[in-house]
Amino acid sequence: MDESDKIIAELREQNRQLKSQLEDTQNLLNITLNDSGLVLWEQDIPSGRLSLYNCEYGKICGISATEQEALYENWKSNLHPEDKELAIEAFESMIRGHSGEYNIEYRMVHQDGSTRWIKDRGTIQEYDQHNNPLRVIGTHIDVTQLRVDQHRLSKLAHHDTLTGLLNRHAFEDEFNKFCQTIDAEGGTLMFVDLDQFKPINDQHGHTAGDHILKACAQRIQDNCPKQGKAGRIGGDEFALLLPFSESEKLEQLAQTLLKSFNQPHHFNHIEVSVSLSIGMCTFHRHNEDFKQILHRADQAMYQVKHNGKNNYALWTAAK
Repeated sequence: MDESDKIIAELREQNRQLKSQLEDTQNLLNITLNDSGLVLWEQDIPSGRLSLYNCEYGKICGISATEQEALYENWKSNLHPEDKELAIEAFESMIRGHSGEYNIEYRMVHQDGSTRWIKDRGTIQEYDQHNNPLRVIGTHIDVTQLRVDQHRLSKLAHHDTLTGLLNRHAFEDEFNKFCQTIDAEGGTLMFVDLDQFKPINDQHGHTAGDHILKACAQRIQDNCPKQGKAGRIGGDEFALLLPFSESEKLEQLAQTLLKSFNQPHHFNHIEVSVSLSIGMCTFHRHNEDFKQILHRADQAMYQVKHNGKNNYALWTAAK
């Protein structure tokens, strides 16, 4: 073997080693990306060709390997209808030079019909001699579980864990937001207290008590008007925020609530009857104080308690 043959053989071996190293690096990159959930993509702007460096996209949209040649069109067709225009416009805005980075969250529709949230990012990496974009590199990742977790945390922060109704803090926030846009119809805070609930816990235990309390909360929620808000203020005390103050409407709703509690509650072999004492306070100003209105509705409720329970009363200023 002469010297030139040796050089060619060495170059071939070096080329083989480099290919092997490249394959190892690509495999390692794919493993790393797949473990992280990231999809690394590259798009050739003039041709519209979209290349992937791992296969997580197929999991996101339920696309098979044979369908991935038409991936760019698949991406557009699988965008959620409510987010499609927003996502495409954000990408094209970067291409037109209106923004330096493509960074957006949007929804995609999986082939099984489910919705997936995607966080997508990209930047232009190469331009031609006329400063026209040639190549974009980016990543996207399925953040659906993060969205679910955020929703769950938000619900825990704003809703009572036992009944699912608004907790006191969230109910007060709703009151304050309502007051900002209150109209001529005014509003009403209805304070609802369960009569003789404590003996249920004492006689039958807290498991039965919790079950009955949840059932009571459900009846209150079921009778809450569509534009109203229902919350658990604490213990066996509930409240409704109503977008009206007309006495006839309030009396009709109070009577409906009382009637809905005529039927006893059941848990295992236990049957218990629960009634309501309802106090109401109307308001009409933008700067109403929640604690004051709640206190007045509470006073009206105690008037009902004092007069025999299972009834309702509207707060009126003492003369």
